[in-house]
Amino acid sequence: MNESNEMSDAKGYHKSLFTAMNADAIAKHFYEQGRSDAVKDSVAKSKNVSMDPRKSQGEFQTGGVKVKVLGDSVSDFKFKIKKK
Repeated sequence: MNESNEMSDAKGYHKSLFTAMNADAIAKHFYEQGRSDAVKDSVAKSKNVSMDPRKSQGEFQTGGVKVKVLGDSVSDFKFKIKKK
């Protein structure tokens, strides 16, 4: 409330009132969200999935073709292919 007895932040007031009246439901939501994240992390680790981004430089070997990246950016993109 401001000095003239009017509500200055109605949206914030209603948000905090809802949070106060539904504390258990909000706590349950964040608990379930944390549980879901933990399960997702556990599944990724059990399947041996690497979530690290791929390297953008270096040598790669895929199915008998060896590829070496020579440039750093898209403008000077070059590659070399060596067949076995």
